[in-house]
Amino acid sequence: MSLEMALLGLGGLGGLLTGFGVNDLRDIGEAANTQAQDLASQLQGLSTFKPYTMTTATGGTFGATANEDGSMGTTLTLSPEERALQAQMFGGASDFFSRATQDTGARTQDLFNQMRAIQSPEEQAQRLALEERLAAQGRLGVQTAQFGGTPEALSLNMAQERARNEAMFGAMQQARQEQAQQAALGQQFLGQSYVPQAQMLNAIQGTSLFPQLQQQAQLFSAGQFGETSMSGIEAELLAEQARANLIGGLGSSMLSGLFTPVATAGGGVGNILTTVFSDVRLKDNIEKVGAVDGINLYIWDWTDEGKDIAGDQKTFGVLAQEVQQIRPSAVIEGSDGYLRVDYSKLPEVSALMEV
Repeated sequence: MSLEMALLGLGGLGGLLTGFGVNDLRDIGEAANTQAQDLASQLQGLSTFKPYTMTTATGGTFGATANEDGSMGTTLTLSPEERALQAQMFGGASDFFSRATQDTGARTQDLFNQMRAIQSPEEQAQRLALEERLAAQGRLGVQTAQFGGTPEALSLNMAQERARNEAMFGAMQQARQEQAQQAALGQQFLGQSYVPQAQMLNAIQGTSLFPQLQQQAQLFSAGQFGETSMSGIEAELLAEQARANLIGGLGSSMLSGLFTPVATAGGGVGNILTTVFSDVRLKDNIEKVGAVDGINLYIWDWTDEGKDIAGDQKTFGVLAQEVQQIRPSAVIEGSDGYLRVDYSKLPEVSALMEV
């Protein structure tokens, strides 16, 4: 392989390395974005509210869950025993309230009848005793225009009537008191029906601090995890960025070196990539075909050594030894001792060669 081809290969490698450096920087940005998104997902999972369930001593359960929209949902479930007790208490409260709302007239009459059943025998005994006294006095059957009977009989009737009135009044008061008692008992039963829920609320209030502590611990752990992971990502990004910069810098250095001017045989400077082998010692069957601005143009065949060094370079151009005499700044001597021509310094010839 010729030196020029090798140099061109190095130039391509330098450009490739530079491209790798640019691509690596792009890949670093994409990788950082992906890792940041993954980290955000992990942090979201770590900081998400964790559902919990609490069970009371009587078997009731309270649960807190997180809904899809971010709100928190709660469930309260009574144990079978608590439900049975609540149903029983509700039934008792319903019975008492039903009695409390009934009309007191029937109950008043019932109470009055009970009282009269107690009073009637005594009243009958009092009437018989009065008749016996009047009979003994020879006054039984006595009638007066004013009272229609004896004063003693009138007094007895009035006393018994007063007792009947008092019995009715007492029955009415007793019926109202019983109605109030039924309402109070219904209220008590109704309140006792919610004892399981009250116990659950007390338990929730007593343990509400623990879920808060758990959530705080989760958030702290998520923050620590995020900081640690982010530090790792930043360190990886710095390492990858340094690697990309190194690769890009290496490629740039190679390209810069290939295009850096070098000293020519005549004391001038040339460029490695624009030089072509043109040493007469590598040529055979040389034939002049023309001239331009005093510079001779030739065609030739490469010698075996020339073929090994020059490869498939053109067999049309100038002779380096001649150009060295006319325009020495256009001739470069390589480390192998052979002369090369920098055609960029021979624009009049370069135009013909391109044609």
